[in-house]
Amino acid sequence: MNDDLGLSPSLAGGIGGRDGVDWATLWFALDAAARLVVSRDLAILAANRNAHALVNGASPLVLRDGVLAARDRRFATELSTAVSEARSEPVFGIVAADGYPSVLLEAIALGDGTDAPVALLLRDLSASVEIRCADLEAVFGVTPGEHQVIVQLLKGYSSREIALEFGKSILTVRTHVKRAYGKIGVKTRGQLFARLLPYLSIR
Repeated sequence: MNDDLGLSPSLAGGIGGRDGVDWATLWFALDAAARLVVSRDLAILAANRNAHALVNGASPLVLRDGVLAARDRRFATELSTAVSEARSEPVFGIVAADGYPSVLLEAIALGDGTDAPVALLLRDLSASVEIRCADLEAVFGVTPGEHQVIVQLLKGYSSREIALEFGKSILTVRTHVKRAYGKIGVKTRGQLFARLLPYLSIR
């Protein structure tokens, strides 16, 4: 049955239920989200079919000799940092590459210790994603323009793309980003997502 689901061999024979059905493995395999389990050195231990499709498709992530890697070296650090810093609370990062849609990754350690495997949830930010934010103006004191830019950043758009979409100059967008990051208390897009997660609705 596991072969039909596109599971990695290391996931076969997972957790059996009282009725003899391995529900955890079945859920992992059939989940619509792209899910992987990796070691701290990014070796893939398990991946469902949606993760295989994402990594093998037009993605900023690639598989090299069984190891998850970023196509663009500039984002390799973001990927390895998210995995190495994963704990029981989610750690977020964004991986991108020129000509490929950005991928948001959520990393959670699957045990105690720095050598525990890490569960990754991957979200293709070019896919139809609806992100709604709470009233960030009241919570963080951002302006409506900064709020608009924040939502687009969370969807994976670059400053240049946001400027084109809203008819603003790139300098204006970058100023909104800098001021919003300061008000929210973050320095990277991954930190922004992690900080705003309680205020977001993602569909």
